[in-house]
Amino acid sequence: MKTFDFLTDQLPFGYAFNFDNYLFNKIKHINTQGVSERADYFIVNNIKKRIEGKIHFLLSDGMAYSPYKSLFGSFEFSPKIHPNLLMEFWGFIEEDLKSRNINKVSITNFAGCYAPKKAELIEKTMEKSGFSIIMKAVNHHVAIDENPLTDRMHDMEVRRLAKCKKNNFVFRQEPKEMASEIYDYIQACRAEQKIEVSISKEKLLAYIDLFPQSYLMFTVRDAEQILAVTIAIKVHRHILYSFLPGSLRKFKQYSPTVLLNEGLYQYCQDRQFDMLDLGISTKKDGTNQKSLIAFKERMGGELSYKYSFEKALV
Repeated sequence: MKTFDFLTDQLPFGYAFNFDNYLFNKIKHINTQGVSERADYFIVNNIKKRIEGKIHFLLSDGMAYSPYKSLFGSFEFSPKIHPNLLMEFWGFIEEDLKSRNINKVSITNFAGCYAPKKAELIEKTMEKSGFSIIMKAVNHHVAIDENPLTDRMHDMEVRRLAKCKKNNFVFRQEPKEMASEIYDYIQACRAEQKIEVSISKEKLLAYIDLFPQSYLMFTVRDAEQILAVTIAIKVHRHILYSFLPGSLRKFKQYSPTVLLNEGLYQYCQDRQFDMLDLGISTKKDGTNQKSLIAFKERMGGELSYKYSFEKALV
């Protein structure tokens, strides 16, 4: 019996995953992306009856997407997987996708900070397999430890945080009933910047209903007035991602987003998260948002990159 096999679409009964799944790569989440045709690929260990790796694609008009419309897709696998096995796995996948008349593949990876060694292995595998990098997005995160966030913040942001607290602004988690109002606030913030919200209200409300433990809402308020908000996503049991932060310009003098980030950091501390992901600061056209990068770095954010790859199958 071969130790490892590559399987398509169907898994043998009783095989357990030998790695944690990110929320966006769970079938329930993948099935919300608006494409019905899916191709699922697995590395299985026949001896230990475990799933050692996987990737999911959504197929549409000759394209294979991982993901189609989500924050990321890409490969997930055991940390002990051999690099050559991942290369062989991609070769198996490529031949199968060709048999399905797929002529182009798009893969967006998780940010490198999530699992640096795995991200590096994926990047090397994609390069060796003939993929092109179509986006290298700047990402920032804050590692969670027992120390206060102020220990790593720039003095400027520490002063702004003190100003928020002096004015008795309050950070709080919001109930799901606030979702519509919070979305409208985010939309108003984006309108000031002349950009669209990356998700529709209908879709966001559906996610909150489907994944109530994973899609969370937080605000900073002056009494009942909202000064800043974010939709945060529990991507993994150890990672909280600040997905849609926003604050209207009229509150800029107070910088309530500083208090928002400190509140998120403390929330992560209290619940034993390892990481607060502050997200990317690169536009779809590849332009880096310099002021946003500078703010995240003043908040103690550490740099990593989030890659997107493409390959034509010929």
